[in-house]
Amino acid sequence: MNNDEIETIKKAINGNRQAIIKLIRQEENNIYSTLFYLKKNNDEINDLMQDVLIKLSKKIYQLKNPLYFKTWLNQIILNTYYDYLRKNKKIFKAVPDENEKNNIIDDKNNPQDRVLYTELDKVIRNSIENLPIQYRIPIVLRELQGLTYNQISNITNVSQGTVKSRISRARSIIQDKVRKYAQE
Repeated sequence: MNNDEIETIKKAINGNRQAIIKLIRQEENNIYSTLFYLKKNNDEINDLMQDVLIKLSKKIYQLKNPLYFKTWLNQIILNTYYDYLRKNKKIFKAVPDENEKNNIIDDKNNPQDRVLYTELDKVIRNSIENLPIQYRIPIVLRELQGLTYNQISNITNVSQGTVKSRISRARSIIQDKVRKYAQE
């Protein structure tokens, strides 16, 4: 985190509305990305995202140390997600529609590469979707959010060893599916 980001967070903690708006704009893609991999239905993602952003703006003053902002925000995202799970007692899927954002296609590639990457993207997303929730959350937080094992441990309330084990297991499952796809 750079000094400008830390200053913005400090101002937001102290109730500066412009700083809160700036934080929301900076983080909305990360929030969407995390929810996107936990949940498929776009309407529900938008509802969850709105809940997260409201909680961010209302509870930012509770954050004691600006350096822990990412961990704090991801805890809000996961708690909101868990609350939604409990409330609706549904199993959420994480595979996006073909036209949704977060696609790994690089437009600079030729058409054959785009088709290959699109298919591989679907295999990876399907693999993530089918992971048990205890593997899906840590892998999303690590690979999409770039959080450390310690941060993930704090967010999920499990030991770092368990986090590392779950991420390793998730990677192994995803790699097996990709290997099977490559052999077809």
